[in-house]
Amino acid sequence: MNAAIFDETIWITGASTGIGRALAVKLATQGNKVLISARSEQGLQTLAAEHSNTIPIVFDVTDTSALNGVTEQLQSHTDHLDRVVINAGNCEYFDIDQPDWSMMPRIMDVNFNGAMNTLAIAMPFLKHRPAGDFQSKHPHIIAVASLATVLPFNQAEAYGASKAALQYFFDALRLDLIKQSIDVTVINPGFVKTPLTDKNHFPMPFLMDADVAADRMIKAIQKRPRQYDFPFRLKSLMRLLSWFPGLWEKMMSRQS
Repeated sequence: MNAAIFDETIWITGASTGIGRALAVKLATQGNKVLISARSEQGLQTLAAEHSNTIPIVFDVTDTSALNGVTEQLQSHTDHLDRVVINAGNCEYFDIDQPDWSMMPRIMDVNFNGAMNTLAIAMPFLKHRPAGDFQSKHPHIIAVASLATVLPFNQAEAYGASKAALQYFFDALRLDLIKQSIDVTVINPGFVKTPLTDKNHFPMPFLMDADVAADRMIKAIQKRPRQYDFPFRLKSLMRLLSWFPGLWEKMMSRQS
């Protein structure tokens, strides 16, 4: 039986495609109010038309001038959040022979700064409990990072660094939020079939469908772990190889 989360108000960024969309569909189907955000208004409207309890809120996570407007849109639909899934992200690959150094701040702006912008909006909603509600579970922050942080990959300087920054930030934030009773989970997926990974031209072991990934993530989110890495076989292989950096470098050099 698939895991289920019921009767919650959940905000998901990067919800128009890939993992974010799959999560939004499953959580909406389970009876939650799901606030869905992405840059693409068309993608959000299509999703909202298919699922009545999804509410589209267009949000470019890199646009700091939009933060007040997004906050006001959230306020028009809810006064609190049970969970926020910080999922919006992008990936580009770095070519050292023809380097685009502007890639580093560009990817960091989406993957890390975008997460900070989302969190800045979400925190007041997470801290607010509905009137008379003193028995609900702690509010929950879920940040989607990547198993790419376990080992260095060719041309992944920008992407891997941005996801590693997310991992450290949310690990530290978890400590600061203990007194406020807000839980923090970092999820590190492996290769998931999405529009982003469709652009990859290299082997992706244990490639997983987005719906399958979403099922696993929902099951993990229910349990509120500090960190959830999947799939297990890829995680185990990468952890093992991390003990042999010289061997890993030789393997990667053959793909250069």
